[in-house]
Amino acid sequence: MSDLILHGDVYSCLDQLEDNSIAVAITSPPYWKQRDYGFKDQIGQEKTPEEYIGRLVTVFDKLKHKIRDDGVFFLNIGDKYLNRYGKSQLLQIPYRVGYHMEKRGWNLKDILIWYKPNHMPSPAKDRFTNTYEPILVFTKSERRSIYNGKERILRVPLQQTPWRHTAVFPERLVEEMLKRVELRSGDLILDPFAGTGTVAVVTNRIRSNSSKEISSIMIEGSKYFVGVIQERTGIKNLVRVPNMEYGWAPVREERLPEVEPMEILTDEHGEVFIANTSDEFLSALKGITTSRFKNFHREDALYFFGVKKWTLLDLYYAHSILYEGYVLRNTLVVSREGDWYPVFMFARDSTRTEYRFYLDRVRIAPKAREKRNWWKEEFSGLRVKDTSGKIKKEGRILEIIERYEDGFPKIVAVQWNGLSSLEFVLHPSREELISRGLTFKCPICNSELEEPYDPLGENTCPSCGATLWKDSRTLPRVEEPDEVLKTYEKLNKENYNLGELVETGKLKEKSRRGKETKSKFKGLERINWGASPGARKLLIGEYFTKTRLYKINQPIVAQYLNILRRNRGLSIREVTEKFPENYRHTVGHWFRKDFGGSIPVPEDISLLNDIFGIEDDLLRALGKTALKFQTVKTSINGRNPGDFIEGLNDKELMKYLEKLYSPTKR
Repeated sequence: MSDLILHGDVYSCLDQLEDNSIAVAITSPPYWKQRDYGFKDQIGQEKTPEEYIGRLVTVFDKLKHKIRDDGVFFLNIGDKYLNRYGKSQLLQIPYRVGYHMEKRGWNLKDILIWYKPNHMPSPAKDRFTNTYEPILVFTKSERRSIYNGKERILRVPLQQTPWRHTAVFPERLVEEMLKRVELRSGDLILDPFAGTGTVAVVTNRIRSNSSKEISSIMIEGSKYFVGVIQERTGIKNLVRVPNMEYGWAPVREERLPEVEPMEILTDEHGEVFIANTSDEFLSALKGITTSRFKNFHREDALYFFGVKKWTLLDLYYAHSILYEGYVLRNTLVVSREGDWYPVFMFARDSTRTEYRFYLDRVRIAPKAREKRNWWKEEFSGLRVKDTSGKIKKEGRILEIIERYEDGFPKIVAVQWNGLSSLEFVLHPSREELISRGLTFKCPICNSELEEPYDPLGENTCPSCGATLWKDSRTLPRVEEPDEVLKTYEKLNKENYNLGELVETGKLKEKSRRGKETKSKFKGLERINWGASPGARKLLIGEYFTKTRLYKINQPIVAQYLNILRRNRGLSIREVTEKFPENYRHTVGHWFRKDFGGSIPVPEDISLLNDIFGIEDDLLRALGKTALKFQTVKTSINGRNPGDFIEGLNDKELMKYLEKLYSPTKR
């Protein structure tokens, strides 16, 4: 049989194949809510994960009839979070799919881990970056199959492609899967979600390099990708298949089984527990749900529960923690000698407070930054987006007034629709240090407070024991970095008088047009860019944003404002009434310490100064802004280590995980 492309809905195309004809199926279906492929009835745009899983397992019911009795099905699905922001649940989609497939007669033979050494970076600071995807290996029979299990860890980099499909299978990954099966002449290899046709490319290569006459069948619903497959593989045998109606329903998920709970009550700030067996793990997982466990631990505690001899049930039931008042934030993979086991990171599903997560303690030192000659860079005319206030606006750099030693702009003039202003610019190598550079000190002994404010516990100075955060006398002192104070002094000096600079003609408006991009991402909806740094840089370009200078935890600001308010004898309602009418639904949120709280924008600070009758150090800091250079760059704090952990023994792993939630470094 020659290679074949079936163009149409996957269920309809599977119906065209003979039963018991496929030796190997390899596929990566569209991930839930990942991107829009632009054709009717596509899989991946269902309203809920349960609908998505229900539809997939229905398709795989049909596929099961087409697989040979000794055949193998490699299924790669990436996971997703329920929501983009906040304490969102990791959905465990791959393992929930596997669980429901087993219930419908499949045999889960193995789970491989595809680790991506060149994985996409992530700005997330409250969880680990995703660095791997699971590959579920199914057979029709528990005993009889052509699958030969080897190491479970596949180290395969992401592969660059010229096509608008950032989720393409790397060819090496397909090769690794096919190394694990015994192929014979006459075997058929199927990809029911073919995409760019990588499985066919690898099949052709194996056929060319061996005497095995194997063939591929590609099923693809997108006309665009059918063209890509033909271009890559030269397959001319194309059959268009009309869509047929088929029934499917959302899956119904199960809650934790009724087992004897094991309560881990060691540290109020969090727990690390690695079970040896599945029974032990499910018992510990059940223990999380008890009232004694919840009452013992702080609301911002973090939990790492793992299991060495895992089963699919452990991976499945980790998701059901959502029904018990918790969220699953990460499923970590601990790699040991070619094998792996999971460690789940749980937090309380609470809107009152964020959980403690000291990611900076385990970051990986950054590589040397790209050296750019800032003296030769053209900054005049570059866009500036003001995101610091209630009204968003755009401007352009007029002129560089002062530079850092390496030539990067330090003070610039910006024109905003006819109005001009002088702005302080953060250096890219220092911006994260400066933005988190406020220092809080004890008002009694002047020692620096590593943890300035604890919204859930007692606040005392660890050095002298003084009570803090009760009234105006116990408010910590706030200090800004010297380089910021000196720069802001310069902004107010006569030689930086903006009016004089404009009048003398030293500032002249310039324009800067970006080059027309030929990126493969041009014209695509943003949902289809993927996480590609190249896509972001080419399509959005480099620009500046005007934003709040300092990053301060919202509960600190709320407690500070509440103390200032009480010191003046004002209620929240009385403070609100002193603001203009359009602030009526805003001011109250400044005094809340839960997830409903917010921080005043810099333009609000002068109003607060008038109401409280003071120029407070923290309010002064909150009123400051700076320009940040927006481009694709590496964090100076180091790289997020990711959710794939290797090279640690049991003791080292315990210490590594404890560092992430302990209030003191261990």
